[in-house]
Amino acid sequence: MIYKQEVIDFYNARTNYDNNVTRDRAIALFDYTTLFSGQSVLDVATGTGNIAIEAAKKVGTNGSVIGIDIATELLKIAQQKIQAENLSNVQLIEVDAEAYQPESNKFDAIYCSYAIMLFPNIPTILRNWYRFLKSGGYIAFTCSSEDSYSALLIVEACAKNGITLPNLHEPLGTPDRIQHLLTQAKFNLIEIHSRQMGTYLNLEKAQSRWNGQFWLHNDNPLRELEPEKIRLVKVSYDDAIAAIETEQGVWHEELIYYVVARKT
Repeated sequence: MIYKQEVIDFYNARTNYDNNVTRDRAIALFDYTTLFSGQSVLDVATGTGNIAIEAAKKVGTNGSVIGIDIATELLKIAQQKIQAENLSNVQLIEVDAEAYQPESNKFDAIYCSYAIMLFPNIPTILRNWYRFLKSGGYIAFTCSSEDSYSALLIVEACAKNGITLPNLHEPLGTPDRIQHLLTQAKFNLIEIHSRQMGTYLNLEKAQSRWNGQFWLHNDNPLRELEPEKIRLVKVSYDDAIAAIETEQGVWHEELIYYVVARKT
């Protein structure tokens, strides 16, 4: 499948992913959740293992953590970090999260940091997670507002050139939509905490954030465009970015939702 390979290639290329910012924004999920000794945890799209490692420390040697991902190179980094921490209660599995089918009622908690929007069928993923959880367990994930990362400007730039581009942040892009999807999947006691991580960028940097073609979405029409059409889309995007420049620069929205929901 083209899309899945694009995701694999994109994340395998991010071997310099780890820094204080990426780690801190991931483990911030633990600001809203509590793990106890002996519990069982699943970390979906574990990447370099930041969530999995922190969870392993919290559940202790009597607990267990499984981290799953499809990015081989990131899993190698995660394994190195696990060995450096001398942790024996973490297992890494290279598997597509949509294909992973453990037994029901297995986990006390399921985490997914900055990845849920990449799944083509989010309702199915949520129903699976509900089934994987023990009664009283919870899921905790992060997602972004629909206008983060200039997504709406990108969609509009495509529309000006006759291209319908789906916004990958749209399904979970507002608290109401998050609430609706989780309720449909039978979760309750839903908490949605927002954190603004945006910043002002200079015009050149803001325009360089998108190349006119890259878009991680299953239905991405941009991958089929001729170079001239891509250039026109990019021009429209650059013009839209320039139009919102202020004395402070261009505001780059990054509104993150930290979400917790329980199976009761």
